[in-house]
Amino acid sequence: MQSPGNLQFELSAIEPILDWARSAGADVDALLAGLNSHDTGKDGSERLVDLVDYFRIQRDIARSLDDLTAQLSERKLTYQTGSFVIAQLRSANTLNDAIRSLAQHFNMMHGDDYNRVRQSENTVALVVDDSSFPYRFRKNEVLTHFVGVALLIKVHCLLDSLSGGQAGRALRRIGLKQPRDGAKHSLVRFWQVPVSFGKPAYELVYDFDLACQSIPTATDVDLSADGIFARVIRHLEEARPADTRTFSARTEELVSDGVESQQAAADHFGMSVATLRRRLDEENTSFREIVLKSRLKRADELLARGASITQVSEQLGYSDVRAFNRAFRKIRGLSPSAYLRARKTQIGIAPPV
Repeated sequence: MQSPGNLQFELSAIEPILDWARSAGADVDALLAGLNSHDTGKDGSERLVDLVDYFRIQRDIARSLDDLTAQLSERKLTYQTGSFVIAQLRSANTLNDAIRSLAQHFNMMHGDDYNRVRQSENTVALVVDDSSFPYRFRKNEVLTHFVGVALLIKVHCLLDSLSGGQAGRALRRIGLKQPRDGAKHSLVRFWQVPVSFGKPAYELVYDFDLACQSIPTATDVDLSADGIFARVIRHLEEARPADTRTFSARTEELVSDGVESQQAAADHFGMSVATLRRRLDEENTSFREIVLKSRLKRADELLARGASITQVSEQLGYSDVRAFNRAFRKIRGLSPSAYLRARKTQIGIAPPV
């Protein structure tokens, strides 16, 4: 899984949930003030919170309002019923048992068949179909998708923790309902397995053979509602260390992988374009400059392999050779032809034509 230290989202993404909680009587401001990690934009207009803090927010709203859905559903579920929902997990002998228990008892609690298990020769999948779930915000598609991905993360972390890491080893792929171009929040980057977009329901797909192996018993752990949230939060905090490189270094890596759209890069990091610009400006660079340097590095490699200036210009997507020459000179301080002449002098070969 992706390190939770890398996963941040703008608090405004869940503002409707916070507003409903406020209107129901929850002290949301006190709740937010107690978060351990956050980042506020220079102008105070944005606040970034970590993935793990999303579950802290959800836990505290649920606890405050005695509503297990944390105001996500129009149909309230008594908070204390959470321990009943997964009581059967205490006796699960395999990951497969745990998956089936979750599906069965979540359906029992919600009173509808939102969850089912799909088994094939090689895989077993927990399928979550929220199409008819009574979301308060059912018309807000972006928020619905955000909550759906967060739910998959929560369930997978719960299964992984209870199975002694077996769920993480067995996970093979993820299915998400939103289209690929609609996956604008960073939570999608949590998954380090193939992700399929545009599915009719959410899916956690596990290797069947691994899911049938024995797992440690969970009889001595707290499986109350508070215990579930605590387990998920602890599991996220114990994930591998966050990427501590500079933001520009991470952006350079992204661009080198083929991302040259500023919007696409911002979507990948789970932030707005304005925030992306500000972060890079704080490190004395810009997205445009990073893209330009990446292209010129590629140009160096192509020229060194004998490609002509015209060929390099075309491969890098410049409108014409003159545009390529200007970009090259801006970074290298000399034209491509001068670069090739210097290279000829250094290694004693004729430049490509």
